[in-house]
Amino acid sequence: MDKVIPKKDLLLYMQRFAKDKDRGISLALFCDLAGMSLTHFKKVFLYEQDTLTETIQRRVSRAYHTYAEGRVRIFQNRDNTRYVAYSKDAAPRMKRSTGLQVVNGEIKIKLGITNKADYSNPTLNEMLGGK
Repeated sequence: MDKVIPKKDLLLYMQRFAKDKDRGISLALFCDLAGMSLTHFKKVFLYEQDTLTETIQRRVSRAYHTYAEGRVRIFQNRDNTRYVAYSKDAAPRMKRSTGLQVVNGEIKIKLGITNKADYSNPTLNEMLGGK
C-alpha cells in the first residue's frame, strides 16, 4: 500500500497538478480514478471551500501514486468517450527538469530528468518567488 500524503502537501500537489496543462490526464478522469466528483475535487483542492477529509486524502493519495508510477492508462471507446484503466506494467513519463540548488552558500542550477507526474518539487518559478 502506498503511503498517504500529508494533507498540507496533498493540497499543494493537487494545486500544481490542476495548473499543469500538460499533465496527460484530465481532471475529470483523475477524479474518476480517485473515486470523487470533479466539483468536489475543485471545492476541496482549488477553491478550498470544503475540508479535506481522511477518506478523500487516502483516495487522492492512492490515485496520485498510481498515476505518478505510470500504472494508469487512458483508453478511448469508439464513440470517443475516454476511461481510465490500470496497467500491469508501470511506465512513468519522464521529462527534463531545471531547478535551483544551494551548494556551499552559492545558488547553482540543477539540471536532470524527473518523473513528469511528480508535483512534490517546486517549479523554477516558485523557487524564484513567482506565483
